[in-house]
Amino acid sequence: SIPYFDENWRPTSFYPKIKYNRRGGLHTLCLLDIKVKEPDFEAMKRGKIVYLPPRFMTVNEASDQLIEAEEARAGGAYIPNKTLCVGLARLGQPDQC
Repeated sequence: SIPYFDENWRPTSFYPKIKYNRRGGLHTLCLLDIKVKEPDFEAMKRGKIVYLPPRFMTVNEASDQLIEAEEARAGGAYIPNKTLCVGLARLGQPDQC
């Protein structure tokens, strides 16, 4: 899975798995993060239970994070401007792309 990055948390735990598979000539299926029913911590501080609107990671967001992970790790798992990646989103939904 590729989780959403935030200002304090930028995990790249997915990177070694992609690297391992690429070295073996294999494909890797990466599931993109979703945020559903995430609490609004600012509202919680005021004693209210409020949830943020749902978010679904886009292929573009995942691509940016994959590039950032390669730049941070510099392990050669992929070449950001050359490695072919295929992204599918919202399969089976009317707005699939």
